[in-house]
Amino acid sequence: MSIIEIGREGENLARVVLQHFDCDIFQADWIVQKDEQWYIAEVKRKERFVPPPFEGHGLDRRQVEARLKFQQETGIRCFLLVFDLTDGNVYWQWLDVLNDGRHFDTEKGIRIYPMESYNKLLSGKALEQIARKS
Repeated sequence: MSIIEIGREGENLARVVLQHFDCDIFQADWIVQKDEQWYIAEVKRKERFVPPPFEGHGLDRRQVEARLKFQQETGIRCFLLVFDLTDGNVYWQWLDVLNDGRHFDTEKGIRIYPMESYNKLLSGKALEQIARKS
């Protein structure tokens, strides 16, 4: 078993143990600090949701609820960072801002927010340039 597989197995065992002891848990994609402030980042890389009712991106409704509860209790905001495979651009927005606006819940429990609710962070070309430098 590789060190990566051992690590994943350990994380899965930790989840099982924490749930056994009735802990509320969620696994954030990233915890980041900028300008001396901490944030939770949820990252998605996928094609856009297509209408109806609108084009957009989203997050599992349970994740939305857990992250907004976490924000309410700790003051640590969450943002959604989207690598859009439809146009190659990178978009972002605060989850609380998204959730206060227009949204749609799919039959599979995904909360979709319209594209106009997101801020464009990088063009696909700029992302390629950054990726090449790293």
